[in-house]
Amino acid sequence: MAENRFSKQRCNNLVINIEGDSGAHFLNQTDIRMLATENGGDALAGSRLNEVRLSDVEARIKSNKLIKKCQVYRDLKGNLVINVEQERPLARWIHSSPNGQWRNASGRYINEEGAFFPLSDSYSARTLLVTGPYFLSRKNLKSEKDKGLLDLIRFLDEDPFWKAQVAQVEVGNDGEISLLTLLGDQRIEFGTSEGFEKKFKKIRLFYERVLSQDWGRFSKISVKFQDQIVCE
Repeated sequence: MAENRFSKQRCNNLVINIEGDSGAHFLNQTDIRMLATENGGDALAGSRLNEVRLSDVEARIKSNKLIKKCQVYRDLKGNLVINVEQERPLARWIHSSPNGQWRNASGRYINEEGAFFPLSDSYSARTLLVTGPYFLSRKNLKSEKDKGLLDLIRFLDEDPFWKAQVAQVEVGNDGEISLLTLLGDQRIEFGTSEGFEKKFKKIRLFYERVLSQDWGRFSKISVKFQDQIVCE
């Protein structure tokens, strides 16, 4: 019965919902409409609903790598409903030279699952920056080898104190990590991601006990070695 009703009904409108509050605004409703209609080549509105291939519309929208999920369906009012969820950036990788200088604005975002997705031409998300040659050979951070690094990046995103402290994460070819802080303009030589939560607790305790009155006292802090904090 439903298909019989749709065979006589034409699409009244496209109802577009961009779901979730990821903080990212890579795409707006106009962008989604252009994807769904192939830049206006397939108007959809006015078409017979039973002739609209929902899977094709979904595929058009999901061809944009800034889209994480998409669902398209027909409602009882004759509308084509499009529900979209955008990717949420956990961090942004910036292509840098061996001496640490940014070569250009190229790079990619990293999502919560460790997948890479492209930058947007219209919106730049404010998020943790990651740099270093380690990322050049990576297609994603989903392997077991990268689990510790991804967990560390997630931690920096979720912990309010460290999210406010750390501006940039550098990772060398060997997986050695350095953190650049906002307050005090310090470099923290972190070592590998192994035992990172214990290291962060150690650094925070050091901040509270030693640097609470003078954040700029040291320019370099190292926790690479077990049970040691080395400062310069």
